[in-house]
Amino acid sequence: MKIKLFTITFILLFILISCFNSEQNISESSQSESIISETVTDKSSEKSGKTTIDISDTKSYIEVTFLSDSIARYLITEQLATLDFPIDAIGETNQINGSINFDKNGKIIESTSEIIVNVSSLKSDSSRRDRYISRRSLESDKYPEAIINIKKINDLPWPLPNDGSYEIEIIGDMLVHGVTDEVSWKTIVNFKKDKLSGISKTNFGFEKFNMDLPRVAIVLSVENNIRLELEFSAEISKH
Repeated sequence: MKIKLFTITFILLFILISCFNSEQNISESSQSESIISETVTDKSSEKSGKTTIDISDTKSYIEVTFLSDSIARYLITEQLATLDFPIDAIGETNQINGSINFDKNGKIIESTSEIIVNVSSLKSDSSRRDRYISRRSLESDKYPEAIINIKKINDLPWPLPNDGSYEIEIIGDMLVHGVTDEVSWKTIVNFKKDKLSGISKTNFGFEKFNMDLPRVAIVLSVENNIRLELEFSAEISKH
């Protein structure tokens, strides 16, 4: 009887030990697979040289798109030989396109926020002036566009209002004549529901963008100060 009881006890003990070892082996195997998987993933990432990027911050929430009735212009004070007083030479174009994109927090999405102006289409009241500006100052056959990459807007209310007029400052990198430099635009913007309008102004010397000061016989002097204006209208869309 004792031998039979001992035998049964021994068998039960053997079964328990076997089950414990089996569970331990499964757990260790699972941990090993997890470590191997993580190692493979890490090595794969290192090999590709890529990291995972959260693209939510690059998604446009509000887009402000410039409309076809927007106008870009330059103003340069010059003294003509035929006049006793200086005048402003003014050249304009309506060949403007582009948009400014904001994320949900009101931050500018720089990669998709730019304004493009076709400078080769600038026209003034003098075809002779237009040819000189196009061929000599802007060299528009080589550099037909001015591109403004918007980086920051100061004093802009957020969320964008439905009405009202505001003074803001637009800061961006402007590419003109093959040269890129930062430019700040003093701006008055007027909101009206899903539309806005306004005017942006800035100024700088010819040397800022490596442009030649105009020198022709009929022009006695030219002020080294280019004034730029962007008279704009735009529509606001929400994505």
